[in-house]
Amino acid sequence: MSVELIQKELSRRAEFWKKSLGWPQDNASYVFLGRAVHAMGKSMFGPEWTGDEPCRDVMRSLPVFPERSGWRAVLVHDLLVKHHPELNRQPRKPYQTSFEFTGNEWMSAVMLVKKHNDEQRPGFQRFSEVQDRIIQLAEAGFLITAIREKAGGDPTPIPRSWWNSERIRDRFDYCHLRPDDRYGIGIGSDPYQWIFVTRESLMSCAPGGLTEGEQGPTPIAATPAAAPLSEEPVKTPRRLAEAKIEPAFRHWREQQPEGYIPTEDEDIAHMKQLGVGRDKVRALRKNFPTRGRGEKKSG
Repeated sequence: MSVELIQKELSRRAEFWKKSLGWPQDNASYVFLGRAVHAMGKSMFGPEWTGDEPCRDVMRSLPVFPERSGWRAVLVHDLLVKHHPELNRQPRKPYQTSFEFTGNEWMSAVMLVKKHNDEQRPGFQRFSEVQDRIIQLAEAGFLITAIREKAGGDPTPIPRSWWNSERIRDRFDYCHLRPDDRYGIGIGSDPYQWIFVTRESLMSCAPGGLTEGEQGPTPIAATPAAAPLSEEPVKTPRRLAEAKIEPAFRHWREQQPEGYIPTEDEDIAHMKQLGVGRDKVRALRKNFPTRGRGEKKSG
């Protein structure tokens, strides 16, 4: 995919998340996945969740040696034109594929990418952890999800098995999926359908995530004696089968942004969501790159 197409897609995704007024409406029983993401983020991170996490993006790191062609060369040229006008580089010509860079010019672009990633990574990581949490809870059957045609109608619950895949993170780009191709890349319009979660399961899985105004009207069938849903204890996710623990940990590590190594606390917190204890995580970490507390990178 070209740099232009990547930037266009990132821009579309950011616009979707910024324009929440255009999202489908919630009702007494269901909450749109986009709002559920923010509720889960508030529940997991409290005030640290800013709300713009889904708009963050992390760029792939650049090599230290200049390249004359390819997507990296295009990216470097565009970055220098935008951020270093003193270099007097001209905007790319149509279909231009070859460029010349000095060592200093290339390293300036390398540092621009590094600075961008350092600024974006914390929010990017929070959004990634929220996605993981929602996927794990939905696959375990604790968070009940449903789909609804974009034109309208009642949401239809979907099986928890639809969340048992490594190819579904794209669902969070636009909060939709295609029922006849449920593990597709998630880019398109019809016949994609909006994703919802039940309000009851969300309030149980993300305590404190929905504000009072977002908790919706009390269902007609509810009785005054019924305890508020927000006071229900959070259910403990079932523990993964022993044979699935190491692959799950490996998948968690492989999905990290390039160059980022989670701390022990982050590894433990993630695997705890799968019912895996601290001692098991520490044993797993012996076979993976690690970094000390307070260090930004290692390994």
